Amino acid sequence: MRQQKAISVDAKRNNRREAEEALLAMAEKELSAFARAVKDCFGPGEARHGFDCWMQELEAIDWPISGTTPDWRRVTIAAATRLAPRLMPRHREKRRMKTGRASQAPQENQSESI
Repeated sequence: MRQQKAISVDAKRNNRREAEEALLAMAEKELSAFARAVKDCFGPGEARHGFDCWMQELEAIDWPISGTTPDWRRVTIAAATRLAPRLMPRHREKRRMKTGRASQAPQENQSESI
């Protein structure tokens, strides 16, 4: 009987370890995809910043209660939201340079009254 309990405890530990490894693999896959997308669009420097944003969001999530799987996509969306304000001015400037448009202040429609 004692040996059966020991096997049961070992089996539970192994199952838990396998589950933790699977969760870690899913998180790594999501983070890798996010960092690659940021790098492809904005360069390696911003990819590093994106990585930091993702890790900050990971630390900030409320961990699931027994048996539910963390939603890694939510971490990615939150990291992208955190990163976006930093990237938007650069993105707009790159776009202007590609289209050949100089930065101009919006022109107001001024009409003369007669």
